[in-house]
Amino acid sequence: MKIGQQWGYIDKSGTVVIPAQFAGAWYFLDGLASVKLNEQSPLWGFVDKSGRVVIQPQFGMPLWFSEGQVEGYGEKNHILNVPLGYVDHAGKYTVHLDERGMEIEFLLGFSEGLARVSMEPKHADGSVGPSKYGYVDHDGKWIIPRSFTGADDFHEGLAAVTGEDGTWGYIDKTGQFVISPRFEAAREFSEGLAAVNVAGRWGWIGKSGDVVIAPRFVEEEVGVFRSGMAMLVHDRKVGYINTKGEMVISQTLDGGSEFIGGVALVPDASGYAVINDSGRFTCRLDANIAGQ
Repeated sequence: MKIGQQWGYIDKSGTVVIPAQFAGAWYFLDGLASVKLNEQSPLWGFVDKSGRVVIQPQFGMPLWFSEGQVEGYGEKNHILNVPLGYVDHAGKYTVHLDERGMEIEFLLGFSEGLARVSMEPKHADGSVGPSKYGYVDHDGKWIIPRSFTGADDFHEGLAAVTGEDGTWGYIDKTGQFVISPRFEAAREFSEGLAAVNVAGRWGWIGKSGDVVIAPRFVEEEVGVFRSGMAMLVHDRKVGYINTKGEMVISQTLDGGSEFIGGVALVPDASGYAVINDSGRFTCRLDANIAGQ
């Protein structure tokens, strides 16, 4: 919630549990939330659910814990947002990824026990070479060596990565391709399906690589399946398909959330509305309430 220029937190009943006192605030994950204490400082820290600052401001942007660790985009040589390693709930760096002749390009959060990290060689003249992604565990050990120019998080045991020719396929946690690279783009697995792009069209495959929904959707954006429904965005209009590839809710909506528990939140002329998986409006919410 925001009161004036300051942010605080409410619970599901709307009761204030952390009074508005922060210049910036993001949602809770792993029991902690990223906050900015004042407008004069660009640094973000973390508070617990009582509002107590447990990690002093030291990061140059809001971050989110996952599996007990958070990416350490901190300050180095008076430069903000430098990727340094991973930090635990006590604010201590438990993983440092210092390697001679290498420089971290990106750190990403943990998913299913692994985090993807991109590093690039740094030459004596200060120039850097092509970056590659690999995956580390919670101790900072490289479980899957850096060998991919593109990579996504692990979901349902598989991760989308690029092959040598730049096409996308899927690897398991040993780093072996289980679905060979042949897609122009690929998304994460959810409910046993993953969106892939073939010749400019989106479809969905199963975990064996078999086509479940034929690539026929020319969309700007495709979502993952939640509660058996996936979002499609075309010409800035949102609709939803089911796992058979049937357009259950036509692309007439101005926006929408993922389905959770069989319902999704969509914008409505009077604020927001909740729809079920048949597209039926089940209730409407005041814009001010939904925005909290």
